[in-house]
Amino acid sequence: MAEENTIDEANLGSRDGVGAWLEFQATMISMAVVSRLPRFMQNGLVSFLARIAMKLDKRHTQAARTFIGQALGPEAAKEDWRIHRAYVNLFQMSIDSHAFERKVPMDKVLDHYEIDAIPEVRAAWASGRGAVLVTSHIGDWEAGAAIMPHVGMAPAHVVARPPKNRYLSKHLLKVRERKRITVLPRRGGMKQIGAVIEQGGWIAMLLDQRSRGKHVLAPFFGRPTTCERSVPVLLKRLRMPIAFCACYNTDRPFYYKFTFPRLIEPEELDGMSIEEIVTLLNHEQEKLIMNHPEQYFWLHDRYRDAPPMPAEGAAESKATPKDNSSAVPS
Repeated sequence: MAEENTIDEANLGSRDGVGAWLEFQATMISMAVVSRLPRFMQNGLVSFLARIAMKLDKRHTQAARTFIGQALGPEAAKEDWRIHRAYVNLFQMSIDSHAFERKVPMDKVLDHYEIDAIPEVRAAWASGRGAVLVTSHIGDWEAGAAIMPHVGMAPAHVVARPPKNRYLSKHLLKVRERKRITVLPRRGGMKQIGAVIEQGGWIAMLLDQRSRGKHVLAPFFGRPTTCERSVPVLLKRLRMPIAFCACYNTDRPFYYKFTFPRLIEPEELDGMSIEEIVTLLNHEQEKLIMNHPEQYFWLHDRYRDAPPMPAEGAAESKATPKDNSSAVPS
């Protein structure tokens, strides 16, 4: 209990007791067994589980169809393989996260990443100043967080919502601590960001999910939807740089391509409204997703509670950046 008292309560799940403990133990044993199977056996098992999930999880399957249709077009929404792949990505990343420390020793971690970063981002790493790192649920975002302290993004922090199982949330905190990553809770953690940045820390955020609290409406793949409001407010107030990144999987397990294509300096946000900043953040994330849409987690119910689409031919929002990189791929 003394150890738990030192952990921010907001970083712990709410479900405890015997049932939660048994669930946690079953999860850990299953992951330990499956993560040691040959890759071809993992592939077969994960594919089978993904097909079951598609059948049973009707809500998220339909949400994925809506999301894919908005981003890639109505024909893509009819392709079951895209939804199946999203479930496969989720299950495989969970397995790989369990095996990561065994497969990627910390003293050889850089050998497992191809890093493609623009000069402005590399200069920010070398400067010792803090920044916000924005990514989406694309590729393996857990593997992306693991390399942060090794390339100059230190002290490394991530903003995350804990799993509901209290024992699992404690386990994940310990795993991230071994990777030299500090977790800031989604609820209440925003208040700590200013101090982290002032101390030269980097903070990674996943901003592609639907906002559940105070929000602003902004287009995501062309459709207005609810987006996080607190982040752009902080960006304007604290005047911190924003780097965009994605950690993509490669054909070789536990080897990744980590790309950093854009850095926004605080001065670029001067004169922009909150809605315009959110639109800019969304647009940059769209480009990251469209580089490898087959690696994206389309299962988010992104457009729940979103307003209906405007009539065809309506004037496009002035805040929407013009760029064909988020168009439907040929």
